Amino acid sequence: MSKTQILIDEEEFVVAANGFRELSQEVNRLYEDVRNMLDDLKTGFDTPAGRKFYDSCANGLLIPLIEQKIVIEHIADNLITAKNLYAPVFDEYRDIVNKLNS
Repeated sequence: MSKTQILIDEEEFVVAANGFRELSQEVNRLYEDVRNMLDDLKTGFDTPAGRKFYDSCANGLLIPLIEQKIVIEHIADNLITAKNLYAPVFDEYRDIVNKLNS
């Protein structure tokens, strides 16, 4: 039977959270680009069919981007929460290592 090891790197929580924050900003920029593109499209399609097309595109493109951004930000927040929850474990581990090395 093999041993299973679980490695947790305290700083990787922050690195991962920052990565997700950057991804959230990229999704936000994409959202703004798509919204601006749709707004430009909307001015050229000012008819009942054009408005229906615009609404369909807006719902199909913008809403999923908003929802994706919410999920990404939630993941980043949870990573920081996990780091904070594990902080006492890391502190205790450092104390034990220091005592053993003294």
